[in-house]
Amino acid sequence: MRRLPALLLLLSLTGCGGDRRAVEEILRLREEALSRGDATLYASLLAPAYRQARPDLEQNLLISGPIDYRSLDRRIRLDGTTAEVAGRYVMKANVKGRVLELAGQETIVLHREKDGWKIAGGL
Repeated sequence: MRRLPALLLLLSLTGCGGDRRAVEEILRLREEALSRGDATLYASLLAPAYRQARPDLEQNLLISGPIDYRSLDRRIRLDGTTAEVAGRYVMKANVKGRVLELAGQETIVLHREKDGWKIAGGL
């Protein structure tokens, strides 16, 4: 009988680890899309409702082209089908021939959709 609670705890931790790795992969792909200026890849990472609400995100990426972006001190909090990623970032973007260097704090929200984790807010 004592093994059942331990087994349930182990299974829940394993699930969290899988979710954490999946969220990390979405964030890695986001950085890749930004660095390549790949609006198609970037759009594939967004939840459908968020993509419809923010069509300017893809357009902004197309205008600026590749963006040198790095995430720093990233913390992931998982809560069921929602993940919140908080941290700092630094980036350089070329906007209309002018190089912008930005740094700041960001919070990105992801939802687990039927086809995996998708960015649903905070960009």
